[in-house]
Amino acid sequence: MSGTITYYDPGNLPNAITHQFPLLGLNTEYRVNATQNLYAGWSQAYRPVIFKDIIPASTYEVVDKNLRDAKGSTFEFGYRGHSRGFNWDVGGFRMLYSNRLGSLAGRDASNNYYLFRTNVGNSVTTGAEIFVEYNMNIGKIELSVFTSTAIFHARYTDASARVGEENVNIRGNKVETVPDVITRNGITLRWNKASLSGLYSYTADSFADALNTVTPSANGAVGLVPSYGLLDLNASYAFTKNFSLKVNVSNVTNEQYFTKRPSFYPGPGVWTSDGRTWSMMFSIKL
Repeated sequence: MSGTITYYDPGNLPNAITHQFPLLGLNTEYRVNATQNLYAGWSQAYRPVIFKDIIPASTYEVVDKNLRDAKGSTFEFGYRGHSRGFNWDVGGFRMLYSNRLGSLAGRDASNNYYLFRTNVGNSVTTGAEIFVEYNMNIGKIELSVFTSTAIFHARYTDASARVGEENVNIRGNKVETVPDVITRNGITLRWNKASLSGLYSYTADSFADALNTVTPSANGAVGLVPSYGLLDLNASYAFTKNFSLKVNVSNVTNEQYFTKRPSFYPGPGVWTSDGRTWSMMFSIKL
């Protein structure tokens, strides 16, 4: 691909990057018995440098001529199965993310400031994923309870970030947009033709930027994203095989929350999520 950009020195283009390397993976499994097994796996991945990474967005941005593809690997292991009403899948993982792309502060020979698009560093995320479900009968009542929980420890291991016209070391900082805990927990009761379900979801707080800024900026693009918990309920009743009624209530407690702080389209700021909502549906099968 070639062309001309009128506002950029053609001597600095093109930036050629070779994408030729193997992506390896290995998976193994050990069957404890007919219903349970241990598993483990390791695989490589990469995020290629794309067109917008190579071409400067303005005259105030310079692209690193040695820009490299982001790459990484994931290792996971776990134990899953079912027995006596229980279903489970419990495991751990470790994800390495190298050569993360970003922008740093730079100075030219005349000490003029510019944005330098380059590889800003590496991060490692370790964690656990836990799913447990239990089903039982109490007389004519069927009871199902489950939890699906993920725990994350995401940290920068060797990276820098821009603060104004300076660069700072962010080794040990939390990776942005990654909460420490995400959990979904539910219970379902079924009796004859009726059922009632409840779901409680919780997401821990997270940061919107690699600098781990707590106090929100004037435009809301950076700052802490607070934790939030949501309760949803739904009920259904089947009058016959062909007629049924369903009622759903989302965010029962009318929690006011937001999930992220966008910095791009349609603009920086906070988008609040929906409050309490409900719906009712009457179904007829012909």
